[in-house]
Amino acid sequence: MTTDIASFSDCYRVLVQDIEIDCFLGVYEREQAKRRPIVIDVDLYVPDVTRQQRRDLLSETVNYERVVEAVERLVGGDRRFRLVETICGELADELARLPGLRALKVSVTKPQPLPRARSVRVEVWRFA
Repeated sequence: MTTDIASFSDCYRVLVQDIEIDCFLGVYEREQAKRRPIVIDVDLYVPDVTRQQRRDLLSETVNYERVVEAVERLVGGDRRFRLVETICGELADELARLPGLRALKVSVTKPQPLPRARSVRVEVWRFA
């Protein structure tokens, strides 16, 4: 997907990277037999409303602790997922509810899905 960088020129980008969490993921029974690690990255595009006067307040940005909590709530339980796309899309929908965002990108990486593939990565964008 191509994004117009000009639409984010008044934003800053918050990256929450390498959130590793174990979950049940896969279409095959052998994959559903035990939890496997996945890695989640979230890019948050936040309008810089404090350009004129920085006040160093959490209320003027996005609390990235909420991002990790959403990942744990959605993925960390006993729910079983078949597709990486499902996790990625549902997590993006959940995080899009955070106040103060212009846009976000969620990336979910499933390590070693096949013997000859190091990983599979799915990315989803949401715009406010």
